[in-house]
Amino acid sequence: MAGVYVKNNGAWNLPKSIWINQLGTWRVCKNVYVNSRGAWKELIKTVDITNNQSNFNLHSYLGSPSQALSVIVNISGGVEIYSSNTSGNRTPAFTVGNFPTGSTVIINNNGYISGGGGFGGRGGGYVNYGRSYQPAGNGTAGGVGITKGSSNNYDCTIVNTGTIAGGGGGGGGGNGRTVCPPQPPNIYFSGCGYVNGNIGGQGAGITGGSRTQGGSPMTFPDRRGNSYPNTATGGAGGALGESGASNGTPTGAQARTGGAGGKAITGNIEIAVSGTIIGEIG
Repeated sequence: MAGVYVKNNGAWNLPKSIWINQLGTWRVCKNVYVNSRGAWKELIKTVDITNNQSNFNLHSYLGSPSQALSVIVNISGGVEIYSSNTSGNRTPAFTVGNFPTGSTVIINNNGYISGGGGFGGRGGGYVNYGRSYQPAGNGTAGGVGITKGSSNNYDCTIVNTGTIAGGGGGGGGGNGRTVCPPQPPNIYFSGCGYVNGNIGGQGAGITGGSRTQGGSPMTFPDRRGNSYPNTATGGAGGALGESGASNGTPTGAQARTGGAGGKAITGNIEIAVSGTIIGEIG
């Protein structure tokens, strides 16, 4: 590929930035093009993200470039990048993507990148108008804050002066149960009824229980509005980067686990400046 390369320790690489002297002041070039056989090709590109983004994929955003490119991404303060899935597994909030071999990507984050909170497990109980039983479900994992993608054949560096966080895991779903109000003397099982289990709480995230803390299980009282504290309940969602709680399991009830906390950063990404990172890395 035609372009401008620099030799570093015996290897030729694309430069991460190019500076020009403009009226006595040195400035970094935001976009650099080279002319190859009469055609202009982009060599260095600067991307300024000034608005909130969800399920952001940088490589796709740039039109899926097929030739090596140096990219500088500037995320403004106050900008939120998050996962917007409404069910299933959370998509990473920020995916760098599969850039061609030899590319370099520098991400200057001044904003807030957060994996979505995992979804709470479903509550156990009877469905289809009581014709079939649905067991309680486990909570799902919290989403990843930022991931490199399936290709690792390029350099990626993060300069983080903002926040990068993994989402909290969802809580385990509660089991359905039979509940009975207090019984008068010599009368047993009067007015008992079946109550479906609680849905586990969502994990923390910009989309989740709250921005930093997991949510409480969704509760289902019996038809009289009574509450029964000693029955199996759903688990609470986890805080950022933390696992969700398992459900309450009285004797004979099915244990349902909370989802794992999401990682803040995954893939072979160099962290030049840490800033605030909540959740595991790697």
